Amino acid sequence: MAAGYTLAAMPRTRFAVALTVLGSILSLSLSACAPAPPERTEYEEHLRAPEEAPQFYPDGSASENLPYFTEVLRQFSVGTAEVRGAPIVDALAAAGFDKASMQVSFDESKTNLVADSIYASVRIGDQCLIGQVVVEDRSFVAEHAAAVGPNKDICLIGQTRPIDW
Repeated sequence: MAAGYTLAAMPRTRFAVALTVLGSILSLSLSACAPAPPERTEYEEHLRAPEEAPQFYPDGSASENLPYFTEVLRQFSVGTAEVRGAPIVDALAAAGFDKASMQVSFDESKTNLVADSIYASVRIGDQCLIGQVVVEDRSFVAEHAAAVGPNKDICLIGQTRPIDW
């Protein structure tokens, strides 16, 4: 035996080595179970122009116009206009959506902080097209949902900015 080692110390050393090996194996096993960081491919795919341009159906339903609404938001998102309510509403109106049927969130919070994202909606009958554009990275989402409220005429819950321009 090497100098300084005793039989009494030997089991403790083996125990420490075994514990270290077991800890390493457990650590590797748990790291293999950890979810991979999210890939941005779905987001990047979302920003890509569709192969065939979606159609606007002036008398169509919200679900029929969702692809077109999504494309308008995509074009806005890849553009250079400031992410604020007025430019988003203007883009939707220029695309043919009725400004009188829209709602938009405020550009700033009640404490004068810039909003993290802008929500805009278009009500079509008792259905809504709802979009969100994130200020920081210009990412966006669009969906269609049922209108809410006692008259089924509200798309964005809470106080929204008047569209008076």
